[in-house]
Amino acid sequence: MKTIHMTTLGCDKNTIDSEMMLGLIEEKNCDIIDDPKAADIIIVNTCCFIQSAKEQSIDYILEYVDYKKSGLCQLLIVAGCMAERYHEELTAEIPEIDGFLGVGHFDNILELISYLENQSDSDHRALQINDANGIQKQFLGDIDKEISEGRRYIREGTVSTFVRISEGCDHGCTYCIIPKIRGKYRSRRSQEIFNELKQLQDKGIKEIILIGQDIAPYGNDLSEVIDLPELLEKIVAAFDFTWIRMMYLYPEGITDKLLAVVKKYPSICQYFDIPLQHLNDAVLKRMGRKLSFEQISELLSKMRQILPDAVLRTSLITGFPGETAEQHDELIKKMNVLSFDHLGVFKYSQEENTPAADFENQISEDEKEKRYHEIMTAQQTISQANKQRFIGKTLKVLIEGVEDEDYFGRFYGDAPEIDGTVFVDSKGKSLKIGKFYTVKIVNALEYDMIGDIENEFAK
Repeated sequence: MKTIHMTTLGCDKNTIDSEMMLGLIEEKNCDIIDDPKAADIIIVNTCCFIQSAKEQSIDYILEYVDYKKSGLCQLLIVAGCMAERYHEELTAEIPEIDGFLGVGHFDNILELISYLENQSDSDHRALQINDANGIQKQFLGDIDKEISEGRRYIREGTVSTFVRISEGCDHGCTYCIIPKIRGKYRSRRSQEIFNELKQLQDKGIKEIILIGQDIAPYGNDLSEVIDLPELLEKIVAAFDFTWIRMMYLYPEGITDKLLAVVKKYPSICQYFDIPLQHLNDAVLKRMGRKLSFEQISELLSKMRQILPDAVLRTSLITGFPGETAEQHDELIKKMNVLSFDHLGVFKYSQEENTPAADFENQISEDEKEKRYHEIMTAQQTISQANKQRFIGKTLKVLIEGVEDEDYFGRFYGDAPEIDGTVFVDSKGKSLKIGKFYTVKIVNALEYDMIGDIENEFAK
């Protein structure tokens, strides 16, 4: 039996692509393993969103090249965004790579493996897409193709997972290469989403996280009459998930209709991930963003008025070309005004083939690093102050692990892996991983909270 290892880098959408590939591989009775050193076939699902992501992808590829030379690895396949964007360069620089699988082509993984297994070492690395018999050696391009469907590989015991409802992006921000890698915006048909949700519910999933590059415009491009609020209502009516979480909502797409639906249904988490990227109007304009700071501020005020318990997250870019010291200082002042519960920062990465790459007044890496730390230091204070409002409250917490008899998990205001943690004093009780419990919050730190166990939540 062939052993196959998958390494997934980058965003949540890559995670889903990997699970789709592994779902197909699992049907062929291959052994999916965690240890790449023991694998016959290694697949690296790469990211190239920013420079640090490229470097991470290359590091993994080079590590696995060594396994081809001295280990069990017979085939090394590079998939995802780096395969789509840099396959020619990778072929020239790392000839040990056997095949490429571009974005949106996860459904071709078995065909690619079969082809590579039947070729000699001398010819299966050829760059051309088709050989004399028309058999594909790599699957690239066609980035605007319809979203492929399939059964995902979900690890036993998983209780929280991502669900893609759209792919691609039409925003055209000046710093971003994503539309050229993942294509134009395409919503997934609602029935396909519901089919997947049925499979996930049957597997015991309790939290679904709806994702896309921006899920707010969901349905605008479909022939069926549906939008994001209507999709949410249908999910609530048809399924029994404890938490339904949304991620990546551009601010201009957050409507009164959406806020009303979130308020109406307790299972829809009052959690909003709103990537803003900056808070100075001049920088926002150069970034190609649509809303001014005043419009952003008005939106957040309305959201908090309608949903006072909402937890808000954003992401910012520091060191964008031409960002002055004064604009950076203004950003931090406005952070204190808007007071986000969670905030992440990217240091601007000069990506080729984006408009911003050619902008004048590029910022030095040392200055970006300095500004990054100033933003994160300011956010630490904001985060700790915001968390004080939960002290004394009883929250539903999903227990995700235990270390030295100390249990930890998340409440509705924490997304997996990127936000904080709730540490739970179990009072000597043995808690079940993957179950929900009510926890009374007794203390709040910069990013995390501490609480005492009360009861197991039945659902």
